[in-house]
Amino acid sequence: MPPTKLTKANLRDLYRPIGPKPILTGIAWSQGGSTILSQAVDLSLPIRGIRLVFTGRLVIGTAAFSSFNPEGILNLITNITIQGVNARQQGNITLWNIDLPTAYTLTNLVAYRGNGYVTINTGAGETITAIPSMPLPVIGSGNTGTYDFRVVQDFVFHPLEMNAFGKQPFAIPGFLARNEEWKDSIQILMSYGTQAGGGAAGVLGTSAGTTTVTFSSYGSGAGSPTIALYSLPVMSGLAVKDSYVPGVLSRVSFPVTTPLQSAGSNVALLNLQKQPTPRIFVKIGVSTVSPAFSSVSDTNLTTIGVLLGGNRNIRNKVDIYAHKNQGPDVYDRDPIQGYTVLDFIDQGNFDSSFPGQDVGDGATFQVIGDVTGVANALGIFVQEQLLHAPAGDLYAGSGS
Repeated sequence: MPPTKLTKANLRDLYRPIGPKPILTGIAWSQGGSTILSQAVDLSLPIRGIRLVFTGRLVIGTAAFSSFNPEGILNLITNITIQGVNARQQGNITLWNIDLPTAYTLTNLVAYRGNGYVTINTGAGETITAIPSMPLPVIGSGNTGTYDFRVVQDFVFHPLEMNAFGKQPFAIPGFLARNEEWKDSIQILMSYGTQAGGGAAGVLGTSAGTTTVTFSSYGSGAGSPTIALYSLPVMSGLAVKDSYVPGVLSRVSFPVTTPLQSAGSNVALLNLQKQPTPRIFVKIGVSTVSPAFSSVSDTNLTTIGVLLGGNRNIRNKVDIYAHKNQGPDVYDRDPIQGYTVLDFIDQGNFDSSFPGQDVGDGATFQVIGDVTGVANALGIFVQEQLLHAPAGDLYAGSGS
């Protein structure tokens, strides 16, 4: 009989990471290009996520940028989509659909250094960049020089800040991607940004009239930047592997422009999907080359809340800085400029996700706020959706 409770021995068998496994390395990054990987993810062992390692060299010559975007180097990957056909859903599911800078920074809202790091080498060795905070540190530099960069970021399938045996020991195995549910259907799609010199506006910022911009491989003046993708396998022992069926957590970003560009009170910013919702991440700023932000701001959206049916506050519409204190209060993290989290699972239990599936037909489920209104305003909203809760003996009593 499968166990209904975790013992110390069961815990050992339930979650045993075995280190990253290559999916594909040496993927060439090219300006404005894209990559699609199909049937490349091996699920002979379940995996808890995908690790991306992006390396390359940026050379800025002759003149510094006129302006350089704060999330800099990260903007070179404008979208990462991880999707596949899931047996529980009986159709396609998107696990992640997001740009790299937003993915990197939002994970830092709920964990120290989140699920990744960035290093820059200007000739004196790699230096790890500052953790995102207020003000948001610039990743890279728009000054002339040679910048070798390395970005390492995990796209995990489980709720964030529930790693290993911390707040929620069940969280990772409860959201593994297994062959039983996904077969060989997982796809990874990536899109890349464009940046030229000569006064052009691009994903890194706006170059000066005489600026030159050159990309090559890490530590070299030849080749191109490259991406390596790894799966993160987990071994489950025979005693527990049949005791659970993993759930599915989807993170899809939604760009918002028009509602943020005109001043107003109680502005409906986004109609949320009617699904169980662990967290809603919000990024506000200004952009002329979407999805790259030329600045991020906590002053364009001065209040924020979640409203149900026009008259029930799921999260009170209050000063955005009051919501930003969630990081210092719950996660021992400094607030991050331009980023806010509306959290329903701050006690570490995904069962407390807001039951959006119970919102009735015709009722609204919205993010609202007071907007000062600025030109070229852009918001990126990421609603986590618990499409399926973990099931089986190990998750008896869990529900979505």
